[in-house]
Amino acid sequence: QFSGQLITLDTRSAIASGGEGRIYAVLQNPSLVAKIYHKPTDEDADKLTVMFSMPPDAPIAAPGHASIAWPIDLLRTAGTTEKIVGFLMPRVTKVAPIHTFYTPKTRREQKPLFNYLYLHRTARNLAAAVNALHVRGYVIGDVNESNILVTDTALVTLVDTDSFQVRDPYTGYVYRCPVGKPEFTPPELQGQTFRNIDRTPEHDLFGLAVLIFQLLMEGTHPFAGVYQGSGEPPPIEIRIKSGYFPYALKRVPFRPMPAAPPWDILHPTLRQMFLRCFEEGNQNPVNRPDAKSWVSALKEAEDALVTCHKNTQHKYGNHLKACPWCDRAKLLKGRDPFPSRSAVRSGQNLQPMKAKRKQQAPPQIVTVPQQRSQMQTSPTPQRGLTRQLGQYPVPLIVTGMSHRTPAVQSPPIGGFRGFVQDTVWGTAWGGLCLAAIAGGIYAATDRDGGAILGAIFVGTIWGIFFGVIWGVLTVPPNQVGRKWAGIFLGAISGALLLTAIGGVVFGAINNKPEIGEAIATGLCAGTFWGAVWSGFKPPWAMPVGRVWGRQGAFLGMIWGVFLGAIAGALLGLGFAIWPELNGKNTPPVELATLLVQVIVISAGLGSVGGCLGGALLGAFGAAPKLPAAFQPSGGKGAILGTIWGSFLGAIAAAILGGVLSAALPVFNSTPPVEVGTLLGAIVSSAGLGAIWGIISGAVWGALARW
Repeated sequence: QFSGQLITLDTRSAIASGGEGRIYAVLQNPSLVAKIYHKPTDEDADKLTVMFSMPPDAPIAAPGHASIAWPIDLLRTAGTTEKIVGFLMPRVTKVAPIHTFYTPKTRREQKPLFNYLYLHRTARNLAAAVNALHVRGYVIGDVNESNILVTDTALVTLVDTDSFQVRDPYTGYVYRCPVGKPEFTPPELQGQTFRNIDRTPEHDLFGLAVLIFQLLMEGTHPFAGVYQGSGEPPPIEIRIKSGYFPYALKRVPFRPMPAAPPWDILHPTLRQMFLRCFEEGNQNPVNRPDAKSWVSALKEAEDALVTCHKNTQHKYGNHLKACPWCDRAKLLKGRDPFPSRSAVRSGQNLQPMKAKRKQQAPPQIVTVPQQRSQMQTSPTPQRGLTRQLGQYPVPLIVTGMSHRTPAVQSPPIGGFRGFVQDTVWGTAWGGLCLAAIAGGIYAATDRDGGAILGAIFVGTIWGIFFGVIWGVLTVPPNQVGRKWAGIFLGAISGALLLTAIGGVVFGAINNKPEIGEAIATGLCAGTFWGAVWSGFKPPWAMPVGRVWGRQGAFLGMIWGVFLGAIAGALLGLGFAIWPELNGKNTPPVELATLLVQVIVISAGLGSVGGCLGGALLGAFGAAPKLPAAFQPSGGKGAILGTIWGSFLGAIAAAILGGVLSAALPVFNSTPPVEVGTLLGAIVSSAGLGAIWGIISGAVWGALARW
């Protein structure tokens, strides 16, 4: 349609045929195929037009491979009617349905060198492709094993894209996905008529988790199990709807299948993710991990794989004491799930080999194109499977993409690079915060501080302006909430930045050394904060469900510090304001100083008491679980950030304050510090740390700095 070029199709030899149409080779270009509808409708044409005009920034790993077989041009009949009858899409070759790889029998016969590392990489690439669609506002709807194709190097392609649910961003009309398979349908949609339902990404996330589970658990469906009740076992639809996940923490009338791999073969983080999806997400779909979280968790699990010394094709998690695949091969009477190279060469993998099999290339991984017309390729793989763990290129996690901006690689969780990066960010954040706080105080209390108020006003206006520009240039038209959020965050950021700049300039002109001291303090505190923040795991790695003992005590400490600091600060604020409400007129500067002191001390006492009390209660299982279903970004990430930030800030500041209080008298050659002074330093430092952590944790959590 858009090039006006005439193309010729060989209608005598269709590549594939289905209920909606047929797929033909394009004679002029063998890298493309054409899908022609049997009975094209105006709705088909409108849907394809929306899809063509707003393609996802799909991950692409190599020339000739597309992660999503998206329409790249529309096809209309030649002549006066010019009716849209189909579309062009990339042709994928040398692929097989995903079930070929996760089913032990077919994998052993057709892809015998596709080991557990490859399965992790396949799941990771699948999650990246799904995330690319969700970021752009598309919903797959009919998630199933037939619409996902995989190469021998673990690259994934999503096909049948014209059946996806598409929303027109200008009219709001939803082109629904009318079909779905019960095995991949979430509990809230079981028994529903899909033609009447607008799907959401949470519905896709259930099917995605099912496929990942099957990839890593030898094709076992997560709701397959041995029935422990009386009568006939309920069908799969009822099991899913009732949440009968055999590995759940609660009691269900099913136990795992005897032939399934043991539950602990999965990395601990993946186990928590599956519990979040299939147990917590049964009643509340928002609890299901999103595709981006799956990419991060699968990367963590893949990095933890080690190689068996008996069979190099056996890859297993380093949390296990012994190779589970060796034990499984014995259990299956010699049918090794991942046969060795020598076994493949001799035909012991049950495949009647007529010729020596070629060694398989190492798995490739999804990357993101720098530009739409160019594809970033992975390094040329070496022949064979000789590369060791840790030498594979790291994939880009698809985050915050639009059709105008390339994806940005998220910082790795942990590692020296992540530690340095977070420490530098913390230093900059601390200096900026304290400079802004000092500037704001002088603007409110100094008669010459009117210039800072003007700077705050100018900064707010400029921030709103840049927020509007950002929304127009980068945010799709249908995401109105993100546009308003950009304006609001722009105003706040502009005011904060200009307050800090105004405070620095005001302090330099008027010879105010207190501002310089505040900035230096902020830089030191921010450096310490960034280092501490980087050293801890994200909150969704915490235990799911009710825990006790050491884990429960730790969980109780987290909640105790957070709730204690909040409650203490509010109570202290109330006691300090109460006299003012009864007629006591304290000068503004003295009142502000008093309020700050009372809030800090009260928050410190509350956090210390909450830490001790929460540890005691949590040890006996009385601590509530963390809201692990919240994704670590946006508003929910801010909530997680406040919880974790108060804990990390209070603990780290209390230790730092106690150490400094005990060390300074030694350096000054004075008598040792008294116990009361030491406790006071610990309490006040804990209060400052808790308040700092709540504010900084909210900001860092909202920006997904995990």
